[in-house]
Parts: sequence; C-alpha cells; structure tokens
Amino acid sequence: MTSLTFLPAVRRLGLAFLLGTTALTASAVPIAEMRLEDLLPMAPDFRMELKLNANQTTLWQQVEGKTRQLLRERKARRERLQAAVTQGLQTPRLELRDLLAGLDTESTQSLAEEKQVREWWLSVNDALDEQQRQAVAQFIAGQMARVMDAAVPHNESRGAPAGEHGGRKGGKGGVSMGSGGAGMTLPAN
Repeated sequence: MTSLTFLPAVRRLGLAFLLGTTALTASAVPIAEMRLEDLLPMAPDFRMELKLNANQTTLWQQVEGKTRQLLRERKARRERLQAAVTQGLQTPRLELRDLLAGLDTESTQSLAEEKQVREWWLSVNDALDEQQRQAVAQFIAGQMARVMDAAVPHNESRGAPAGEHGGRKGGKGGVSMGSGGAGMTLPAN
C-alpha cells in the first residue's frame, strides 16, 4: 500500500474512532429512538382519528406546518454539513477539530430544535380533551413498541449470515456516525 492510498484510510479510521466514542457513551431507550421524521407523515391520518374541533384543527395545522418547515431547514443544513465534511476530508492536512466543530454545532442546534418542537406539540396536547389525550398516549405507546421491535436484531435469532444482523447492510464502505441528534456519513475514498 502506498502512502498516498494509506493516508485517506488512516484519516477515516482516526475520525471514526474519535467520533465513535460519543456513540458508545450514549444508551438508547425506545423513546429516544423515536424520530420526528418518522412520526410526522402519520400526522394527517392521526389527526382525523382524534376528531378535532375547528380550533384544535387550526392549532394542529399551524404546528404541523412549523414542524415541517423546521425539518426542511434541518435537512438542508445537514446536507451542507455533509458536503463540508466531505470536502474537509480531501484536505492534505486534515484537522479533525475543525470537522468536529460543525458536528458539535449541529448537535447543539438539533437539541434546541427538538425542545422547541416538543413545546409546539405540547401546546396542541394542552388543547385536547381527555379522550383525545388518551388516544395520543396510546399512539405514542404503539410507536414505542414498534421502535423496540425494530431495535431487536431479529435476524440473529434466525441464524442470519454475518453482515445482515439488525437489517442493515453496508454500502460503499462509508462510515456512519451520529451523536445528539446529528449524524453524518463519511464517504469511503
């Protein structure tokens, strides 16, 4: 292996170890694994099940619209971060601290956004009657059960071939990392 082909591999490995340590320290619980991006597409159907009155419907639509806008902005921001990291990995003298700063900023901003979104949706919950709140609680319990089921590597109990445990398969050798609501995929060179 020449030093030119060895250097990108060392960079990726070093960055993976450095960033990966944050993922090892976090313990995942089902509620923490529920993602807004997965729940929001269910909102229109669930809204119909709740049989909201006119005021509740207006509030729901406002909060849903603000939430969708926030998610669009987050997606664009994360795409810019991904592009910056990809470009940074091409730098001859890679400085990992510079790359981590962007990830730290994204994590902090995502955490603040998650809190804001929770406040918005709690305002909707406050406008519901007791029966509607019970329906929301049952919906969340059902989603948590699905997340728990998805987290259990079912393939392991069936003797799946190596590399297929948990339903995830590798791509082109990229490395995925996440921390505090921010994640990125580092391309393989």
